[in-house]
Order: sequence, then C-alpha cells, then structure tokens
Amino acid sequence: MPRSPLLLDACVVINLAATDHLPLIAQTTNVTFALARQAAAEVGYLRDLVDGDVTLTAIDLDSYDGATVQTITLTPAEYPLYVNLAGMVDDGEAATIAVAAKRGIPLATDDRKARRVCAELQLADPMRTLSILHSYADMAGLQPAHLRNLLVKIRDRASFQPPRSDPDFKWWHKIVDNN
Repeated sequence: MPRSPLLLDACVVINLAATDHLPLIAQTTNVTFALARQAAAEVGYLRDLVDGDVTLTAIDLDSYDGATVQTITLTPAEYPLYVNLAGMVDDGEAATIAVAAKRGIPLATDDRKARRVCAELQLADPMRTLSILHSYADMAGLQPAHLRNLLVKIRDRASFQPPRSDPDFKWWHKIVDNN
C-alpha cells in the first residue's frame, strides 16, 4: 500500500531527525514526509555533545530514501499564494502552506503564526511534532524508557520545548520528567 504524504516544515523535520528514527517513524505511521524546497533549505543542524563540547551535525535530507523524505518543487499555480504568504511567515512555512492548500496534502508545523495562517485559509488543523511522535509511539508500542530517550533527544539535539497549548504537552512532560 502506498504511503500518504505529510508535508513538514523545517522545524518539524529537525525535531523528527533528532530522534535518529525518521525512516522508522515514516514507515510505522505509513507516511512519506514531504518538504517544499524552501522548507528543505531551512533544515540545518542538530546539537550533539561530543567529549563535553557541543558539536553541530548537519541534517542531510539526501541520506533518506524517497519513501521516507521527498522534496517538492512549487508549481506555477502555487507561486502566487506562496509569495502572498511569505509576507506573513517564513519562506519554508509559506511554501509548505501553499503546497498544502493547492494540492490538498496535510501538513505539520509547530509554528504558531503558520498554524494561524492555516486556520485563516480554512485548512485542516496541522499536525504537530508531538502528535506525530505520539501516534508513532502508540503504533510501535514503544517501551517507556525508549520513548523517553527519543523525546529527550528532541529536547536536547533540536532544542525543542512544546508550548503549553500543545494538546500533547502533558504527555511530553509525563514522559520526559519521569526519571
């Protein structure tokens, strides 16, 4: 069965890449993560602690197979909306929202402004990093210690802290704070 596409903005792909389980997350949740070229260009680095020093590790999207991550180029029909949205949100979010709106593909973003723009465009409520991870954890039947390790990696390597408004905020803290 072919996987469904899920558009990600740069922040969400950075968070998921921090787990070192991006292909497994895509496979388990039966999605192919898609990024607009503009969002892919914003994907940067993870922070790793090596011998007591912080080292930046580049995220290489090309290292993932096409079933895990695909890069999408805007079509001519998507450019006007992209240009309009780029005045409100970053280029990556603008391109991601334009593709979602024009192609009817669901998207994921944690960015508050981008989520507001999606609501104004009457798009489906975007997924968030934690909703993707919560689904993955449930589908994979992850053990608590393994799940905590993944969430701590996101916190430390991607500098991610969910906002209190995230529906999975309590789930995150229950797992991360459980020592």
